[in-house]
Amino acid sequence: MKNLNLACFVPHAPILVPEVGGSEIERVRSTAESLAMLSREIEKISPETVVVVSPPHLRVISREGFSIKAGKRVYGSLARFGASAAKVDAKTDTEIISLIEKHASARNFKIVRDLSEREDDWGLLVPLCLVAPSSYRLVSITASPYLSLRDHRELGITIRNAIEESSISCVFIGSGDMSHRLTPNAPSGYSPRGKEFDEMIVRIFKSGRLTDAIGVDPALREDAGEDCLWTISVLAGICADQDFDTAVLSYEGPFGVGYMVARISFKKE
Repeated sequence: MKNLNLACFVPHAPILVPEVGGSEIERVRSTAESLAMLSREIEKISPETVVVVSPPHLRVISREGFSIKAGKRVYGSLARFGASAAKVDAKTDTEIISLIEKHASARNFKIVRDLSEREDDWGLLVPLCLVAPSSYRLVSITASPYLSLRDHRELGITIRNAIEESSISCVFIGSGDMSHRLTPNAPSGYSPRGKEFDEMIVRIFKSGRLTDAIGVDPALREDAGEDCLWTISVLAGICADQDFDTAVLSYEGPFGVGYMVARISFKKE
Protein backbone atom coordinates (compact mmCIF):
# COMPACT_ATOMS: atom_id res chain seq x y z
CA MET A 1 0.00 0.00 0.00
CA LYS A 2 1.42 3.38 -0.92
CA ASN A 3 -1.48 5.79 -0.35
CA LEU A 4 -3.71 4.19 2.31
CA ASN A 5 -1.88 5.00 5.52
CA LEU A 6 -4.31 3.59 8.08
CA ALA A 7 -7.72 1.95 8.33
CA CYS A 8 -9.80 1.90 11.47
CA PHE A 9 -13.12 0.80 12.87
CA VAL A 10 -14.90 3.11 15.31
CA PRO A 11 -18.32 3.32 17.00
CA HIS A 12 -20.80 6.03 16.10
CA ALA A 13 -22.88 6.48 19.26
CA PRO A 14 -23.54 10.22 19.77
CA ILE A 15 -23.03 9.82 23.53
CA LEU A 16 -19.31 9.33 22.80
CA VAL A 17 -19.02 12.94 21.63
CA PRO A 18 -18.25 15.12 24.69
CA GLU A 19 -20.73 17.83 23.66
CA VAL A 20 -23.46 15.16 23.75
CA GLY A 21 -22.30 12.73 26.43
CA GLY A 22 -21.08 15.19 29.05
CA SER A 23 -20.29 13.40 32.32
CA GLU A 24 -21.50 10.08 30.88
CA ILE A 25 -18.20 9.90 28.99
CA GLU A 26 -16.69 8.63 32.24
CA ARG A 27 -18.65 5.41 31.78
CA VAL A 28 -16.92 4.80 28.44
CA ARG A 29 -13.46 5.96 29.44
CA SER A 30 -11.69 3.07 27.66
CA THR A 31 -13.47 3.90 24.41
CA ALA A 32 -12.85 7.63 24.80
CA GLU A 33 -9.14 7.08 25.44
CA SER A 34 -8.79 4.78 22.42
CA LEU A 35 -10.58 7.28 20.18
CA ALA A 36 -8.34 10.09 21.44
CA MET A 37 -5.24 8.00 20.68
CA LEU A 38 -6.54 7.20 17.20
CA SER A 39 -7.35 10.86 16.62
CA ARG A 40 -3.79 11.86 17.50
CA GLU A 41 -2.40 9.24 15.15
CA ILE A 42 -4.59 10.38 12.26
CA GLU A 43 -3.71 14.01 12.91
CA LYS A 44 -0.03 13.09 12.76
CA ILE A 45 -0.56 11.24 9.46
CA SER A 46 -2.35 14.34 8.14
CA PRO A 47 -4.08 12.59 5.23
CA GLU A 48 -5.32 14.62 2.30
CA THR A 49 -8.55 12.62 2.21
CA VAL A 50 -10.64 10.64 4.68
CA VAL A 51 -12.81 7.86 3.25
CA VAL A 52 -15.72 6.78 5.44
CA VAL A 53 -18.18 3.91 5.07
CA SER A 54 -21.08 4.21 7.50
CA PRO A 55 -24.39 2.41 8.03
CA PRO A 56 -27.67 4.07 7.01
CA HIS A 57 -29.82 5.30 9.89
CA LEU A 58 -31.99 7.87 8.14
CA ARG A 59 -32.35 6.91 4.48
CA VAL A 60 -31.20 4.65 1.68
CA ILE A 61 -31.26 6.35 -1.71
CA SER A 62 -30.91 3.20 -3.82
CA ARG A 63 -31.62 -0.51 -3.41
CA GLU A 64 -29.32 -1.40 -6.31
CA GLY A 65 -26.03 0.19 -5.35
CA PHE A 66 -23.92 2.00 -2.80
CA SER A 67 -24.55 5.72 -2.44
CA ILE A 68 -21.65 8.16 -2.39
CA LYS A 69 -21.85 11.83 -1.40
CA ALA A 70 -20.93 13.65 -4.60
CA GLY A 71 -21.91 17.26 -3.94
CA LYS A 72 -19.20 19.89 -3.54
CA ARG A 73 -19.18 19.51 0.23
CA VAL A 74 -20.71 17.61 3.12
CA TYR A 75 -21.85 19.46 6.21
CA GLY A 76 -23.96 18.74 9.26
CA SER A 77 -24.07 18.75 13.05
CA LEU A 78 -25.30 16.77 16.02
CA ALA A 79 -27.95 19.40 16.76
CA ARG A 80 -30.64 16.69 17.00
CA PHE A 81 -28.72 15.45 20.05
CA GLY A 82 -28.43 18.93 21.57
CA ALA A 83 -24.89 19.56 20.31
CA SER A 84 -25.00 22.00 17.41
CA ALA A 85 -21.33 22.87 18.09
CA ALA A 86 -20.31 19.32 17.15
CA LYS A 87 -20.26 19.73 13.40
CA VAL A 88 -18.65 18.66 10.15
CA ASP A 89 -17.97 20.71 7.04
CA ALA A 90 -15.66 19.19 4.44
CA LYS A 91 -15.12 19.41 0.70
CA THR A 92 -15.53 16.16 -1.19
CA ASP A 93 -12.66 14.53 -3.06
CA THR A 94 -13.88 14.37 -6.64
CA GLU A 95 -10.82 12.46 -7.90
CA ILE A 96 -11.24 9.56 -5.47
CA ILE A 97 -15.00 9.52 -6.11
CA SER A 98 -14.44 9.21 -9.88
CA LEU A 99 -11.87 6.45 -9.39
CA ILE A 100 -14.25 4.52 -7.13
CA GLU A 101 -16.94 4.78 -9.81
CA LYS A 102 -14.45 3.56 -12.43
CA HIS A 103 -13.34 0.54 -10.41
CA ALA A 104 -16.92 -0.29 -9.40
CA SER A 105 -17.93 -0.36 -13.05
CA ALA A 106 -15.04 -2.73 -13.78
CA ARG A 107 -16.29 -5.04 -11.02
CA ASN A 108 -19.89 -4.80 -12.25
CA PHE A 109 -21.60 -3.13 -9.35
CA LYS A 110 -23.28 0.21 -9.00
CA ILE A 111 -22.28 3.44 -7.29
CA VAL A 112 -25.12 5.95 -6.98
CA ARG A 113 -24.30 9.64 -6.67
CA ASP A 114 -26.01 11.48 -3.81
CA LEU A 115 -25.75 15.19 -4.61
CA SER A 116 -27.24 16.38 -1.31
CA GLU A 117 -24.72 18.25 0.81
CA ARG A 118 -26.42 18.37 4.20
CA GLU A 119 -25.96 15.27 6.34
CA ASP A 120 -27.67 14.48 9.64
CA ASP A 121 -26.75 10.80 9.98
CA TRP A 122 -24.68 10.23 13.12
CA GLY A 123 -23.14 7.15 11.51
CA LEU A 124 -20.97 9.56 9.52
CA LEU A 125 -20.91 12.64 11.75
CA VAL A 126 -19.85 11.01 15.02
CA PRO A 127 -16.69 9.30 13.68
CA LEU A 128 -15.64 12.50 11.92
CA CYS A 129 -16.20 14.55 15.07
CA LEU A 130 -14.15 12.07 17.08
CA VAL A 131 -11.16 11.09 14.95
CA ALA A 132 -10.94 13.13 11.72
CA PRO A 133 -7.90 15.40 11.28
CA SER A 134 -8.17 19.18 11.42
CA SER A 135 -8.11 19.46 7.62
CA TYR A 136 -9.18 16.92 5.00
CA ARG A 137 -11.28 16.19 1.95
CA LEU A 138 -14.05 13.65 2.36
CA VAL A 139 -15.38 10.61 0.55
CA SER A 140 -18.54 9.36 2.27
CA ILE A 141 -20.16 6.08 1.21
CA THR A 142 -23.25 4.54 2.78
CA ALA A 143 -23.49 0.81 3.42
CA SER A 144 -26.58 -0.90 2.03
CA PRO A 145 -28.97 -3.27 3.85
CA TYR A 146 -30.12 -4.44 0.41
CA LEU A 147 -26.70 -5.73 -0.67
CA SER A 148 -24.85 -8.75 0.67
CA LEU A 149 -21.79 -8.76 2.89
CA ARG A 150 -19.86 -10.12 -0.09
CA ASP A 151 -20.97 -7.06 -2.06
CA HIS A 152 -19.58 -4.92 0.75
CA ARG A 153 -16.28 -6.79 0.52
CA GLU A 154 -16.26 -5.98 -3.21
CA LEU A 155 -16.79 -2.34 -2.29
CA GLY A 156 -13.74 -2.53 -0.03
CA ILE A 157 -11.58 -3.90 -2.84
CA THR A 158 -12.88 -1.12 -5.09
CA ILE A 159 -12.08 1.59 -2.54
CA ARG A 160 -8.56 0.25 -2.04
CA ASN A 161 -7.88 0.02 -5.77
CA ALA A 162 -9.17 3.56 -6.30
CA ILE A 163 -6.99 4.95 -3.51
CA GLU A 164 -3.93 3.12 -4.75
CA GLU A 165 -4.43 4.32 -8.33
CA SER A 166 -4.50 7.90 -7.09
CA SER A 167 -1.58 9.86 -5.69
CA ILE A 168 -3.61 10.94 -2.67
CA SER A 169 -2.75 10.19 0.95
CA CYS A 170 -5.81 8.63 2.62
CA VAL A 171 -7.14 7.24 5.87
CA PHE A 172 -10.16 4.92 5.93
CA ILE A 173 -12.77 4.97 8.71
CA GLY A 174 -15.32 2.19 9.07
CA SER A 175 -18.26 3.23 11.25
CA GLY A 176 -20.31 0.71 13.21
CA ASP A 177 -21.71 -0.30 16.57
CA MET A 178 -21.74 -3.91 17.71
CA SER A 179 -24.70 -5.60 19.40
CA HIS A 180 -27.46 -3.25 20.57
CA ARG A 181 -28.84 -5.92 22.94
CA LEU A 182 -26.21 -6.48 25.59
CA THR A 183 -28.20 -5.56 28.71
CA PRO A 184 -31.85 -5.53 29.84
CA ASN A 185 -31.97 -1.74 29.42
CA ALA A 186 -30.34 -1.79 25.97
CA PRO A 187 -32.02 0.37 23.30
CA SER A 188 -33.13 -2.64 21.24
CA GLY A 189 -33.99 -4.93 24.14
CA TYR A 190 -31.92 -7.78 25.55
CA SER A 191 -30.60 -10.92 23.91
CA PRO A 192 -28.09 -13.28 25.52
CA ARG A 193 -26.62 -13.74 22.03
CA GLY A 194 -25.53 -10.10 21.93
CA LYS A 195 -22.47 -10.86 24.06
CA GLU A 196 -21.77 -13.98 21.98
CA PHE A 197 -21.80 -11.91 18.80
CA ASP A 198 -19.53 -9.18 20.15
CA GLU A 199 -16.99 -11.61 21.55
CA MET A 200 -16.85 -13.36 18.18
CA ILE A 201 -16.29 -10.09 16.27
CA VAL A 202 -13.52 -9.03 18.66
CA ARG A 203 -11.84 -12.42 18.11
CA ILE A 204 -12.16 -12.06 14.33
CA PHE A 205 -10.58 -8.62 14.43
CA LYS A 206 -7.74 -9.70 16.71
CA SER A 207 -7.00 -12.68 14.46
CA GLY A 208 -6.93 -10.57 11.31
CA ARG A 209 -9.29 -12.99 9.56
CA LEU A 210 -11.73 -10.25 8.66
CA THR A 211 -13.36 -12.24 5.86
CA ASP A 212 -14.73 -14.58 8.55
CA ALA A 213 -17.22 -11.81 9.36
CA ILE A 214 -18.97 -12.47 6.06
CA GLY A 215 -19.89 -15.98 7.20
CA VAL A 216 -21.59 -14.98 10.46
CA ASP A 217 -24.90 -16.78 10.98
CA PRO A 218 -27.72 -14.42 9.86
CA ALA A 219 -29.79 -15.54 12.86
CA LEU A 220 -27.01 -14.44 15.20
CA ARG A 221 -26.81 -11.09 13.41
CA GLU A 222 -30.54 -10.62 13.92
CA ASP A 223 -30.43 -11.62 17.58
CA ALA A 224 -27.49 -9.29 18.23
CA GLY A 225 -29.09 -6.26 16.59
CA GLU A 226 -25.81 -5.10 15.08
CA ASP A 227 -24.86 -2.57 12.41
CA CYS A 228 -21.14 -3.31 12.14
CA LEU A 229 -20.81 -6.23 9.72
CA TRP A 230 -21.32 -4.09 6.62
CA THR A 231 -18.29 -1.95 7.39
CA ILE A 232 -16.18 -4.86 8.67
CA SER A 233 -16.89 -6.61 5.36
CA VAL A 234 -15.68 -3.47 3.56
CA LEU A 235 -12.52 -3.60 5.67
CA ALA A 236 -12.10 -7.25 4.69
CA GLY A 237 -12.07 -6.15 1.06
CA ILE A 238 -9.63 -3.34 1.70
CA CYS A 239 -7.26 -5.81 3.36
CA ALA A 240 -7.69 -8.63 0.82
CA ASP A 241 -4.31 -9.90 -0.44
CA GLN A 242 -2.48 -7.21 1.57
CA ASP A 243 0.19 -7.39 4.27
CA PHE A 244 -1.49 -5.88 7.34
CA ASP A 245 -1.71 -5.97 11.12
CA THR A 246 -4.84 -5.53 13.24
CA ALA A 247 -5.21 -4.31 16.80
CA VAL A 248 -8.31 -3.96 18.98
CA LEU A 249 -7.68 -0.86 21.06
CA SER A 250 -10.76 -1.22 23.26
CA TYR A 251 -14.16 -2.84 23.62
CA GLU A 252 -16.94 -2.11 26.12
CA GLY A 253 -20.72 -1.84 26.29
CA PRO A 254 -21.94 -0.12 29.47
CA PHE A 255 -25.04 1.33 27.80
CA GLY A 256 -26.14 -1.98 26.28
CA VAL A 257 -24.45 -1.32 22.92
CA GLY A 258 -21.02 -2.73 22.07
CA TYR A 259 -18.34 -0.18 21.18
CA MET A 260 -15.14 -1.46 19.56
CA VAL A 261 -12.23 0.73 18.51
CA ALA A 262 -9.73 -1.00 16.24
CA ARG A 263 -6.98 -0.10 13.81
CA ILE A 264 -5.34 -1.71 10.78
CA SER A 265 -1.86 -0.80 9.60
CA PHE A 266 -0.38 -1.74 6.23
CA LYS A 267 3.10 -2.56 5.05
CA LYS A 268 4.29 0.25 2.80
CA GLU A 269 5.44 -0.59 -0.72
